[in-house]
Amino acid sequence: MRQRGVVIFTGYLWLYAAIWLMATYSMASAQAPTEAVVYVDRALLAYEAQQYEQALHELQEALRLDPDNLEALYYQGLVYVALGRLPDAQAIWERALTLHPNDLDIAYQLGTLYFGQRQYDQAAPLLQQVYAAEPRRLNLGYYLGFLAYREKQYRRALEYLRANVPSDENYAQLTRFYAGLALGALGLPHEARAEIEEALQLQPLSPLTIPAQRFGEALTRAAERERRFRGELRVGLFYDSNVPVVPNASSDLVAVILRQDQKRRGSEGELGALTLAYTWLKTLDWEGTVSYRFLQTYNNRLPNFNVQDHTPTLGITYRGLLRDMPYFARLQLAYDFITLGDRKFTQRWILNPSLSLYEDAGNLTTLVVGLQVKDFFDDHNLAAEEVRDGINYSVGPVHFLLFEEGRHYIKTGYQFDYDATEGDNWRYAGHHFLFGAQYTLPWGGVRLRYDLDFHLRFHTHRHSLLPVTAPGTVHRRDREAIHLFSIAKDVEWRAQPLTIALEYLIDDNYSNLDAYDYDRQVVTTSLTWRF
Repeated sequence: MRQRGVVIFTGYLWLYAAIWLMATYSMASAQAPTEAVVYVDRALLAYEAQQYEQALHELQEALRLDPDNLEALYYQGLVYVALGRLPDAQAIWERALTLHPNDLDIAYQLGTLYFGQRQYDQAAPLLQQVYAAEPRRLNLGYYLGFLAYREKQYRRALEYLRANVPSDENYAQLTRFYAGLALGALGLPHEARAEIEEALQLQPLSPLTIPAQRFGEALTRAAERERRFRGELRVGLFYDSNVPVVPNASSDLVAVILRQDQKRRGSEGELGALTLAYTWLKTLDWEGTVSYRFLQTYNNRLPNFNVQDHTPTLGITYRGLLRDMPYFARLQLAYDFITLGDRKFTQRWILNPSLSLYEDAGNLTTLVVGLQVKDFFDDHNLAAEEVRDGINYSVGPVHFLLFEEGRHYIKTGYQFDYDATEGDNWRYAGHHFLFGAQYTLPWGGVRLRYDLDFHLRFHTHRHSLLPVTAPGTVHRRDREAIHLFSIAKDVEWRAQPLTIALEYLIDDNYSNLDAYDYDRQVVTTSLTWRF
């Protein structure tokens, strides 16, 4: 019995000891944060009195009692910054952000610290996190605007800068200065100059004054040079191996007759082209232009095939941002009037909506939609099946891979087109496959370019006239490949911008109806003056 009583008594002692230890731990846990807050409050008083070593000591005591205390971590980082111990501040804030990833104050302080140390890739996501929740936080728009400008996202930079709330005149001046830089990069020198003038007025004697004045002078010259009216004149010589587009040699009766009627096929010649454009609207978001293009070719040996083309165009463009990606939405309306051998040949009304998206500095995608209403003159004597009047519909994307800011590129694209002509013999569904590449030589700025337009045309009706031995039995199928090789170089002559170019074009059209099967080659050398 004694032994049993001793065991029971010992068990009660252990139970009381466990309860006492748990109570002691709970009291310590409840008191530690309270004591930590006291140390944080003392640290704040020392910090405000600029007694940074004393403040650091108080904060270290607070963190000894409560290692995860957010306030202590936050203010310890500030104290380290005040003492010039930036690596320590970075380390303590990184630890705080790991413990409290959604705390905006920690994210902002660490982001600005990264920014000040030029660790821009680390600063950007933190500052954007804060901007998403508090876009009006002091100087946040400036930091993000600077980062966007550095990445050449000028429209995004301007949005950030215009939303900035500066803490003092220094940040106000910096905001205006970089807004001017962004506007200048966007091609708006008048608006950019106004921002620079505002920046100079804020602090006439600041370190930014001299560079801002110089930039303002450059903007003044750019504004003076900026012309709403511009033009381009091109003159050249060419040789065309098949001006009348005579079919290749074959046993087909129609092809034989066409070749006999047009024995002379090649001709040298001259060309001239003039383009005039006027910008009637230009803002940050909108740009409107009206233009006129004139083209004249003269074939020395075959003047009946001289081409004259008149094309007035009205266009408007809207610029915007889609998830930080710049885009351009364009709408163009044009009228095209062509004569052949001084006689009216055709007229077209053309509507071209398009949307271009810059995914990044190396990728540009454009979606083009086309609508052409075609009217050929002097076709009233033709059989109904041969009338080419109608509407052409087209749609498809073109993508550019850009290198070195567009000095080099690779182009790929596809377009579907449908030619809804009145005459069944010309109605088709087509597929355009596009490829191109440009390389700019490292010396002299010489541009080498190649373009391929591969067009498959599947005519929807059997041809009513061909082949003559069995009319109405064959669907015409064409496979046309147009190759263009070009060498060009920009030069200046008496301060005038000129471009010298040499082009070689190969047009190879294969058709299952021999009358439409032909080859053509054109070599052109030209000089272009832009004014």
